[in-house]
Amino acid sequence: MTHTMHDENGSENKTRYNTTCAVHCSSDERCGGVFMGGAFILAGTALLLDRLGYLPLEVGSVWSLWPVLMVWGGVVNFLLLGRGGSPGWGLGLTAAGGLLLADNLGYVDLRWALIWPALFIAAGVAIVWGTFFHKKKGHGKEKGEIAAGRFETNIVMGAREDTVTSREFEGGSISCVMGGLDLDLRGAEIRGEEAVLDVKVVMGGVELAVPPHWEIVSRCSPVLGEIENKARRPGMPVEDGRPVKRLVIAGSIVMGGMEIHY
Repeated sequence: MTHTMHDENGSENKTRYNTTCAVHCSSDERCGGVFMGGAFILAGTALLLDRLGYLPLEVGSVWSLWPVLMVWGGVVNFLLLGRGGSPGWGLGLTAAGGLLLADNLGYVDLRWALIWPALFIAAGVAIVWGTFFHKKKGHGKEKGEIAAGRFETNIVMGAREDTVTSREFEGGSISCVMGGLDLDLRGAEIRGEEAVLDVKVVMGGVELAVPPHWEIVSRCSPVLGEIENKARRPGMPVEDGRPVKRLVIAGSIVMGGMEIHY
């Protein structure tokens, strides 16, 4: 959705672009709330059973049931295969959530000294999986063109391809949870000297294409994630003589990845 403002002559001036992509499914837009709706239902049910005293004795605290949300995320991926779901994420989340739940309930004794290295391996596999298979599924992504100076994109278990064409680009905000975003900024130009792109990625991937005369300054904190910057960094020579513009990447990446290139 694009918000517009009108000047004194009545002409429109595009100022901000907002879009939400939740569990990409062109045939049924309501499935975008499957994961979040189910998560609230599970959490509410657990809290209600705890208040009524109906939780099994094995459950010491209702908070020990949090891995159920990971299992639910895996189940949703299997339920929505072909409509945004991923069998890799489905299997991984279901298995990881099941093991953590069994450990919390005392059925297994996980050795955390071995789990942390396994999490690093799982994060690497997820990044590699997203790099190769995310592009192959590009034909099923929602696409959009952003002509506003600022934008906000929210993705939950979906995929988008957006192209920014604004010649007065000021920055934007990206929230990507278990999804993917291809953002093409090569047709945009920064208003002034600097623009800030705030990124929050959780178990997802963002691919960012930028013009060659932009400097990329990363202030993003990866946690079990990766940022691969193939674009121009501060201090590199200018090739075409155009004024140097600076794009600051801020935010966090948790068990996901970002690739920046020309």
